[in-house]
Amino acid sequence: MRSAHGRRASIRLFVLACLAAAALATIGGALFYAIHGGTTLTRAIAYGFWVAATLTLVAMVVSGSRSLARHGLPQVDGWVFVTAAFVLTGIGAVVDALGSG
Repeated sequence: MRSAHGRRASIRLFVLACLAAAALATIGGALFYAIHGGTTLTRAIAYGFWVAATLTLVAMVVSGSRSLARHGLPQVDGWVFVTAAFVLTGIGAVVDALGSG
């Protein structure tokens, strides 16, 4: 059983990782819009969030590999990745809806 301090540190790390993914998704979407065009800025940013959610689920598979465990890297629970992907997908949907309205 983890201590309350350990849980708070895990939650803090989770929130920081989600914020970093959101920042990268926003920058990536804006770059896509600037380079490719053909869509609205909000839709391009929403695509960035959806790509980030997809990469989060891919990272879940990679983090469960035995080779990472042999190198001493800590195991991350699957719910962390699924929750992060859900949050990023939801934010992308909200951004897309705000741009459509």
